[in-house]
Parts: sequence; C-alpha cells; structure tokens
Amino acid sequence: MSPLTTTRPNPVSLNRHLFIVDNYHLLKSMDSESIDLICTDPPFAKNDTFIGSLRPPLTEEEIQKELETLKRWGIGSAADAERLDVVWPTGETTAKFTDIWSWESDVHEQWMDDIRDNRPTVFKIIETSRKTHSEGTAAYLAYMAVRLIECHRVLKSSGSLYLHCDHTANSYLRMLLDGIFGEQNFRNEIIWRIGWVSGYKTQKRGWIRNHDTILYYIKSAAAAKQFNKEYLPYPTDYVRRDGKRPTGKGFPIEDTWNCHKGDVLDSIMIKSFSSEKTGYPTQKPVALAERIVNASSNPGDVVFDPFAGCAYIPVAAERLGRQWIACDISPRALTVLRRQFKKFEYAVDGETPEGVLASDNVSLARTQVTVRGPAELPIRTTMEDDIESIKPLPQRRYKTRASIFTRGEMLEFLLNLSGWRAWCCGFANWRENRDSTLSIERTIRNFELDHIDPKSKQGRHEIDNRAPLCPYHNSLKSDRRILLDDLRIEIEERGELVVPSIDDLVNLAWARDQAIEHLIGGRAKLRARTLSGLA
Repeated sequence: MSPLTTTRPNPVSLNRHLFIVDNYHLLKSMDSESIDLICTDPPFAKNDTFIGSLRPPLTEEEIQKELETLKRWGIGSAADAERLDVVWPTGETTAKFTDIWSWESDVHEQWMDDIRDNRPTVFKIIETSRKTHSEGTAAYLAYMAVRLIECHRVLKSSGSLYLHCDHTANSYLRMLLDGIFGEQNFRNEIIWRIGWVSGYKTQKRGWIRNHDTILYYIKSAAAAKQFNKEYLPYPTDYVRRDGKRPTGKGFPIEDTWNCHKGDVLDSIMIKSFSSEKTGYPTQKPVALAERIVNASSNPGDVVFDPFAGCAYIPVAAERLGRQWIACDISPRALTVLRRQFKKFEYAVDGETPEGVLASDNVSLARTQVTVRGPAELPIRTTMEDDIESIKPLPQRRYKTRASIFTRGEMLEFLLNLSGWRAWCCGFANWRENRDSTLSIERTIRNFELDHIDPKSKQGRHEIDNRAPLCPYHNSLKSDRRILLDDLRIEIEERGELVVPSIDDLVNLAWARDQAIEHLIGGRAKLRARTLSGLA
C-alpha cells in the first residue's frame, strides 16, 4: 500500500462529499467523534463476482468524465489506480464487483499486528473463524475489522451504526461488532424480508431464504436517547376491539421489516420496472435507507456511508435534510450517484435533470457534490487511537472441576520447574533491569497450558500431563494433536528453539515426577480440609 498524503486543509464541512478512495484511508483521516450515523451495505463475503448491466448503459460522455476525473488526480492507468488503491474503470457498461477474499490480496500484515496489539478480542474472533469457517472468511473479517474499528472511533458518543449483511457472514460480523462496540451496545438484529418469491426460487428443496440482516449498534447509552420511533399508519378500516377508531400514532415498527401488508419495503431487485435500478445486482432501495436515517439521526446530522457504490444512503440523507459523506473505491460510484440524484430530481454539480424547474438559470434542486480523490483527504486533528478496554473476567466456578488445581496454579507450579521458560522451545518473558541487564520475569503471562500427551492418545487432564507452551507452538500442537516430545524435535529441526538444544529444556520425565508428588500432596491437603469441615 502506498502512503497517501493530503494536500489541503480540513474543510469546515464535508457535507455532500464523495471520496473515490479505499474507505480505510478516508476513515483514518477523519476526526474522532465527527459522525452521527453510519449506515452501509458492505460486501457480504459471498465468494463470488457480481456482474450486472448498468441501466441505462454508460454513455461515452460518462466514460470520459470518469477518466478525466482520475486523470485530474494523476491516475492515468490501471497501474496508477492499483498503487493508490482505486479501481480502474474498464469502460465497460457493467456494474461489477468482486466479493472473494484472501490474505494475499486483501489484508495487510500491519492491520493484523495492530488488531493483535490494540484489539486482542477481535484478533481472537478472526483467528477462530479460520478454523470454524475458512481462510477466505477470516481474511474478509480482518478487512472489515480495521474499518469497523475506525467507524467506532469516528462516531459520536450519541452515534449509531447500521451494517447490512446476510446469512453468509452475519454471525461472524455480529461477534466482530460485539468485540468492537461491546455486546451491551448491540440494539437489534433487523430482519428485512426481500419480498415475494417466484420463479426458480419456489423450486428450492428446503426452506427458501428470503431475507437479509441489518445489525444495529450504538456507540454508547447516549445514542439510545437519539432514537426517533417510527410508526406505520393504521389502515383506513382499522378499529379497536371496542369498535372505535384508534387515536394513536399507528403501529410501531418492529425489527422485522416488510413482513406484513401494512409494511411495504420490497427489494427493488424483484421489481422488473423500478426506476431506481442502477444495474448493480445487490442494490438496496432508498426507502430502506430513509427508514434508518429517519430513526437514528436528526435534520442537520452527518450521515456516512463508507461503501456507497449504489448511492442509496446519500440520496436518502439528502431527501431528509441530513448532511452526508460517501466513499467508494470505484469512480463508477460518481456516475451512479449523479444518475440516482437526478432520478430524485436533484441537480448534481449544476447539471439539472429533465423536468426540474429553474429560475434565472439556477436549478431549484440544490445539490452540489464535491468529489475528492486519494490525495485530497481531510486532515485529521484528533490523533488518539480506538483501543480496546480490557474487561477483567471473573474466575469461573464449574459444577465439576477437571483438577484440584486451577489453570493459573498449574502454570505457576510447572513454570517454576523450568525456570519460567516454555517447555516447547524455551521462550521466556524477559525484562530489562535498572543496570541494563536482562532477567526472566516470573509471570504466567504469554503462556498457554496444553497436554504433554494429547487427550486423543489417552493423555490425562491432570497436572502431571500438562505443560506450559508459548502461544505459537501451542497452536501448532493443538491443531495436530502431537506428543510434546515429537513437537520438540520438529521445533529443533526448524531452528525455532530459543535455547541451544532440547537438552536445555526441562526434562519431561523429571517434571512429571515432580507434578505427581505435587498432585499427591494437594489431594492430601484437600482431604484434610474436607474431614475438618465434617468434624
């Protein structure tokens, strides 16, 4: 990734700004606590490439505008675009995006290093997904994590996030957001029914999938007070049980949308002749965005969409009197945004749509969009990072304990046998003393407790079959269920020993004998305490 530099001062307002850049760069350049609402429809990790036909097809003038805009930013070729993390327009009339993920193509090592250091809970969620799902999903979560962490930072304390997803990754995104926003700030899992089912979908064997999910989080309890409850009007023939007409505001909207006849919010993708259609196969309706923007923001608030390819969030924000900022990695987003705003009778950059009245050659439609490129990002003035507050966990109390010793007690005893070094490679926690010498720190931090002989090979769960390992080699051993003796040999052959040789590691036979004596002594003390309590 090439470092991006900014060449202009931070404007008073970023209202009606469309940034053509990787949203990670824009998010990193935005001030903390500057956004009221983030509503976005990111990639879904579908492991597929989506191709649609732009409606209508691109004109030669639109193609030239895309290329001229890029040229103004010094992007004259696909290589220039790749260097600045921007998609190069092919000139085709397709609405295309790729939703396939890999570590090599989509994730920077520095991202994972930062997540490991600043967001250890999120790091564990990503690592777990490698085993429970796939490497592609884990890479996708890493890509999303660095962006969602920044989304959390730029939201005001009274701000909200709405993240659109589906069954492919919604459970993993929910865990990710719990790790970033805190599970106490989860508000709703909104079910949006896509609409009626017809054609080949009806022939599916099994339950027919017909909904997407919108995950709704707030940054803090202050955001709950900002919610504007919405209602569906009573039908004209609706009466109460006593036969009288209702006097309330209507039916309060639940977290299941488009699920009964009074709530019509169908996807435009099932409407053959919808004028909203852009050609993108995953486009969402403006009415969906308007419901969210209405509920979780007020007129004048700032709404941000970091994945704004279809422009439905900016259109909804404009119609409801909100400020908005949008971002997309492709210059085609500019073409789509111009088109969508004109459909709703807004002039974009002075271009008046047909049918909109004008006075003195000035359009009554009021939208003037500012388009910025990779080197025209705002200058961030608040430099603090969004770091996880580690929540201390209480000691677990089990119905039946696996051992008379706790994990911490086992680690402390076993590490003392080895001079506070890992039994796999000799790893230790070193610290610098005041006289600049180094010494090993006597702590169980950075050690994992594993089995000498795997349980799959009849290994016991007691202290005489446990060993303190470094995290890296512990993960290798756990994945393969290998004997610790064999793992040590592999570690030595790969040159990963921290000590000169295996002989410098703790002797396993001796250590097991010491652990057995400790176990016998511990059981005797426990028996004595039990008898004393019965007396």
